[in-house]
Parts: sequence; structure tokens; C-alpha cells
Amino acid sequence: MSNTIPNVIPSVILINSLNFNYNNQDKVLNNLSLDIKQGQLTCLLGSNGAGKTTLINLLLGRLTQMSGTISYFSDQQSIGDVRERVAAMLQNSTAPEKAKVGELLTLFSSYYHQPIPLNQLISQLNLSTLLNQRFGLLSGGQKQLVLLALAMCGNPDILFLDEPSVGMDVTARRTLWQAISQYQSLGKTIILTTHYLEEADALADRIIVLQDGSIAADGSPTQLKSAFEHKTIKAKTTKSIHWLQQMPAVKQVVNSGHYVEVFTSNPALTLKYWLNNDNSLADFTVNSADLEQAFLQLTSTDNNQSPMELAS
Repeated sequence: MSNTIPNVIPSVILINSLNFNYNNQDKVLNNLSLDIKQGQLTCLLGSNGAGKTTLINLLLGRLTQMSGTISYFSDQQSIGDVRERVAAMLQNSTAPEKAKVGELLTLFSSYYHQPIPLNQLISQLNLSTLLNQRFGLLSGGQKQLVLLALAMCGNPDILFLDEPSVGMDVTARRTLWQAISQYQSLGKTIILTTHYLEEADALADRIIVLQDGSIAADGSPTQLKSAFEHKTIKAKTTKSIHWLQQMPAVKQVVNSGHYVEVFTSNPALTLKYWLNNDNSLADFTVNSADLEQAFLQLTSTDNNQSPMELAS
């Protein structure tokens, strides 16, 4: 019998029963608890107002929780104790417009005891042609890459990225993805928010879906998709949403332009009934659920499912 002790991945952020609201309005975060592990890329998904940015601001100490606790590195440290080990690129991040990119990188790097070598950062993020350009004259995507470099340059153990790829073209977004993945491979922990579900699917080890300040689902992208064994029937019809919802095995119906999307646990049964009872049915296709469809179902306003903890 082996006496080998299994490796236990340490926690880097522990959140327990966190509550927060603005000006005594409805809770933005409601009794939220999370355990984020070292080396994990965790993606926070949710509709606007779900609480993603509020949670990041609480974790960074920019807001103060009403109740609950947040601790870092498994030993009850607060954000004030670990400030040099944490960095962020937020939605409203910016830099002096007249400063040159090379000057900014040199200045920010000088703030830290053990920064990432600048040559490495410049190469990773394809910034060599931008070093003599002023920050204010860069494109939106170029600015985002520079801001990512400024967030990474101190070699933080935890990196928060709030909508980092906004304004990027496809090439810049791929550069950003590669840099994030390479940084994570060093054992770094990354917390990412994004509206691009393709980005979450490509990068995340773990996806946490927030809805109305609570966790609607928590698992890997594969787990999240496989939890929805339904198919989607996309079609044109004159039938009402209410009529479509009454068909056999239908879980949800969503308007999609001139089409409707019908989520069903038994596409053969649903489609047979639909064909037999709807002379207006036309131009239909049947597809497996993807991450976007899983997300839409989880965050639907008429979704009454309890929070889903996806098995590992």
C-alpha cells in the first residue's frame, strides 16, 4: 500500500459568504463563496449587472464588502498584505497619453523588486514596433496589449484581467491569448472576465457563471457544455413562443432574429411533434449545445434552475 500523499493545490483566494450592494439597493453579490486555486485560470461570466466587475473590485480592495470575508494565499492575509503579489488590468485602465510605450514599460518595471525582463514582455506581446510611439496615438487593441504588459511587468502571482480583449482585432486577440496562456504556465493564477465566450472556452480551466449576484454554474468549459445534453432546433415559424414551449421535451425557447431557437432534451420527439402540428415550420437545423447556448440558458431571466455545481 502506497503512503504517497496526494498533491493538494493550494488556495490563493478564499471568499466566504460575501455580500455587497450599492446604496441599499438589491444585493449585487449575494452570499457568494469561492475557492480559487493556484495556477488556475478562472473566467467569470455573466450578463451585464451580474456582479463580475463588482467582485473584482472587492477582491482588489477598491470596494468594501458589507459582510463576509476575503483572504489570500490560505493564511488569512488581506489584499493590503499582498499588494505586491497582485496586479490588475481593469476596464477603465489607461496610461498617460503623451508617454512613449518604452518609457512606460521602463517606469512601471522599476517599481518592482523582481520584474519580468522587459525584452521578454516586449517579445511576447509584439510591442517592439510600438516602443517609440506615444500611448495616446495607439489603436484600441495596441493600447490593450500595452496595458497588459504594464499589469504583468511586476511578475504578480495573481493577475486580474477585466475584459482585456475589448477593441482588439483578431491578430491582437490571439497575441493576448498566447501571452495569457504562457503566463499561466509559470504557475500564475489568473481571474478573467470577458463577454467573448470563445475566449472563455479557449483559455479557462474553470468558468463561474454569475447571475443576480449568485453562482449559477461552476466547472470547466467541457463540463459546462456537457451538462446541457439538449440539442438546439433553429427554425422559422409563425407559432407563438408560448405554443413552442408546450412542445414535448422543450426546455427553453429564444427569439433569434427571424428565427427561433428551441432547446430540447429529445430533438427527435420535439421535431416530430413540430412537423406534425405546424404547417409554417421552415428552414430548420439541429445542432449540439455550445458554450454560448449553455450560457444563454443559465442566465435566462425565466430560468428557475438552482445553482449548478458541475462534477469534476
